[in-house]
Parts: sequence; structure tokens; C-alpha cells
Amino acid sequence: MIYSLILSLFMMSFCALSFDKDFKTINERVPFEFVLMFDSLKGEITNPSEKILMVGLCKDLDNNLGFLPKEHIFMLMKNEVIKNVLEYKFSKIRQFEMTTMLLDKLEADFKKKQKDLNRFSQWIWRSILAELNHRKSLGLITTKAFSSRSFDGQKLTEALRFEKYLRYLLPWVDKMEGLTTEDFNELSKEVSWVILERLNERSLLYKKFATTAESDTKITLFNIPQKLIDLSPDAIKKMQDDQPVETLQDKSRIEKIKAQDTVNEIAPDDLSPLSDDVNKELEKKL
Repeated sequence: MIYSLILSLFMMSFCALSFDKDFKTINERVPFEFVLMFDSLKGEITNPSEKILMVGLCKDLDNNLGFLPKEHIFMLMKNEVIKNVLEYKFSKIRQFEMTTMLLDKLEADFKKKQKDLNRFSQWIWRSILAELNHRKSLGLITTKAFSSRSFDGQKLTEALRFEKYLRYLLPWVDKMEGLTTEDFNELSKEVSWVILERLNERSLLYKKFATTAESDTKITLFNIPQKLIDLSPDAIKKMQDDQPVETLQDKSRIEKIKAQDTVNEIAPDDLSPLSDDVNKELEKKL
């Protein structure tokens, strides 16, 4: 029991060092879709190596995009989120007939799953359901399986456009229908990494070639606490190897617990001082 508490304290101390509430987007400078993606990814990450990667990517985005006009940054980030969600490559998908019955089932599934989906996963669900409901309102999705050949005139033009769009939507419909909420959150996490990395690649190109679009003042997109930037080389190496970073406070605590273990050999029934101390530390971290 003592050793599990020691491990918990180590991990909480590490989490406080890497991701705290002050690592966040400056919301009025980035689009809503990106805020949802950022917050959800931050909440899903547990490995130290992923944490340091996320901080590094966000710092690069700050450096590379900060000199562009706000409206350029906003549109670039918004487009990259939407584009990389739609174009995400799935290894295998099932085929579906697009009907009002399928849409009704997805709506019902979302009501049941919503509370267990992270905010970015919820946004993906809502966005795709909104697109499908829009086509339903246009009369393109009916009780019969969708086929562009069933329409003519102006509706044929809309149907052909929707047919192309379904190539991007149906893979997501497959995952919405088939994955558990836990697996869907893991999928949205994978997509979030793709978005961050692709956005970072684009930002490097913008910085290199779009010098004429630079503004006079630098915009800060992320609030990154200084302690996440000023990690020692040894701490960074441990994080990259997914090892917890041991602080001086951690070392002191371990020595204290070792001393308490020596006392316990004499009086094993009296654990109240140690329990109280551990509980206080847990409360601080929580």
C-alpha cells in the first residue's frame, strides 16, 4: 500500500511539473475547433514523452505563426483542424447505405455516448451529424439508400457534391457507429497529433515564405508556463524515455518514508502519522 502511494505521489508531482492549468491556449486568438482539440489532447495524454512533444509543438507554433496577422492565423488553424479530420486515413472501413434510419441511429447513439466522449470527440460527432442533417433537410437523405442517380436538375448537382463529400464522412460514420467511447477518444487523440504536426509543418512554410504577410507585433497563441520550457537536459531525457522526473521534494519524501518504514519495524500498527502526511500531500496535488 505504501509503495503504491509513493508511486502516486511521484506521478502527481510529475503531472504538476508538466501539465498544469496554466498551459493553455489564448482563446480569442485561436479558433474554437482548435481549443477543443488542444484541451482534449492535453487531457488524454499520460506519457511523459507525449507531454514534452506537445509542449514543443505548441512552442514552435507560437514562434512560427506569432508574427502573422491574427485573421491569417485563425483561418490557417481552423482549416487544418477540419481538413485533417476529414482526410484522416483509416486502414479499414465498412460500407454503409446512407438513409434516415442510419442517421436516426447515429443521433440516438450520440445521446448515449456523449457524456463519455471528450470535447473534441463530441465536436467531431456533432459536426458530422450536422452535415448529414443538412443534407436530410435538402431532401438528399431519405428512407431509401442515397444514390446521386435518383436526382435530376438542381438536386442532381447537390447530390453529386454530397456523393463526393460522403467519401470523407462515411469512414467517420463507421467509427462513430462501431467504436466504444474510449476507443473513439483514442482515435480523436491520434487525429489531434496529426493536426498538430501538420499545422507545425505548415507554420514552418509560412515563416519561411510569407514574410510579406508579417505583422508588426508578435501574437502569443499559447500560455506555456516557464517551468515547462526551462527543463534541464536530464529532465527532458527522462521525459522522452517516459520516466518520471524526480525532484528534490520527491527525494526528501522518499527519505522520510524510508525512515518511517524503519519505525514501522518497531511499531507496525501505528501508521497514522504517515497516512496523514500522505493524505495532505495528495490533497495538495489534487
